[in-house]
Amino acid sequence: MRICISGTGCQGKSTLIDAFLERWPSYTTPKKTYRDLIVKEKYKHSKKTNKDTQWAILNNMLDEMTKHGKDDHVVYDRGPIDNLVYTLYAYGKGGTDIDDEYVGKTIEIVKESVKLLDINFLIPITKFNDVDYSEQLKSQKSKVNKKNCVDLEFIEECNTIFQAIKNDWETNPSTKFFDIRDMPAIIEVFGTTSQRLQIIGMYLDDTGDLVDEPSILTESEISQQSFIADGLGVENPNSNIIKKTNGYQ
Repeated sequence: MRICISGTGCQGKSTLIDAFLERWPSYTTPKKTYRDLIVKEKYKHSKKTNKDTQWAILNNMLDEMTKHGKDDHVVYDRGPIDNLVYTLYAYGKGGTDIDDEYVGKTIEIVKESVKLLDINFLIPITKFNDVDYSEQLKSQKSKVNKKNCVDLEFIEECNTIFQAIKNDWETNPSTKFFDIRDMPAIIEVFGTTSQRLQIIGMYLDDTGDLVDEPSILTESEISQQSFIADGLGVENPNSNIIKKTNGYQ
């Protein structure tokens, strides 16, 4: 299984991955990420990103993803969809060299590259479970993350783009972003780290493989997710999700 953890900045992705690796020790995660690349090459990033940065990050992600096949157990901190989100953010804001042509090129590459994933878990911002950004800032080891965690408007605007992409995937059989027949499921995980692991555990068995269940979530699984969602004061966003992965529907 090739799994990606996506979401806007400072939502606990790295913390979740650490907990994920403890829960499913058969998995690995790349030691070097796009953050190391940004620091090493001193790329402009986040709100000031440009073609060079986005292209380098996307290629860095693809280089790592092409090393692994369906039989491997690997979990990634961000993936192609994340790259697309930040490209769209920069394009929408202007003041960058990211233009129509580059966005179109990115969309086509992302369409193909997501086929290298089996599940894409997404951490959203929830109204009743706001991240304590001051605490997140203290815990950030990366200079890139430290800078991003102080810009709440940027974090929230990128979250909106993530949600738009997920909603597009859920409601349109053939979207401009993806070929829904070949792409992995986008599944929201919310709540505390332990609650997020509980949701992920509805899709993975103890060995880390996809659960051997019918494609529709069982009533028990929906009830578990709804219990967590109710505690946060939000609607369960996965109540009607079909477990779609490459070659599995």
